[in-house]
Amino acid sequence: MTLNAVALARLPDGVRRPAFNPAALKSGIVHLGIGAFHRAHQAVFTQDAIEKHGGNWGIIGASLLRADVPDALARQGCLYTVESLGSEARYQVMGALRQALFAPRDSDTLLAALAAPTTHAVTLTLSEKGYCLNADGTLDFSHPDILADLATPQTPRSAIGWLTLALEQRRKSGAGPLLR
Repeated sequence: MTLNAVALARLPDGVRRPAFNPAALKSGIVHLGIGAFHRAHQAVFTQDAIEKHGGNWGIIGASLLRADVPDALARQGCLYTVESLGSEARYQVMGALRQALFAPRDSDTLLAALAAPTTHAVTLTLSEKGYCLNADGTLDFSHPDILADLATPQTPRSAIGWLTLALEQRRKSGAGPLLR
């Protein structure tokens, strides 16, 4: 069975479903680096907060390097299951993720989400290399992705490049600051 909105009603009773309608949830977070760590931790905490307090804190997630994860999530309406292990395995369907993007392919959609006045937070979970830093923690201006971002700032490759372009777009459009 493919997980999707229709399949939610047919899941076994022991599978926890979102306590809200995922299709009605508006996005307020854009996340760069939509890997397993984000999906199993930050997205879970976000969903728990939405279930407890409400709010438009749905997540638009983007992969900067690979299309496989966003494409798989898109086929499932961005629903996925988290398994928690303990004395018994527990399963929870996640509905906080509202859109999954591949940055190089979906660049216009990603920039629009990052620059939207409804986006209140931008979060990141990247590998150590993804931050493009030197050993001393400063930006590595010789990193190939940073060099590419400097050469063509309108088509960023790095998270730093995406953030820079988005913040510039937010400033120009008057979208306001993040985390307000």
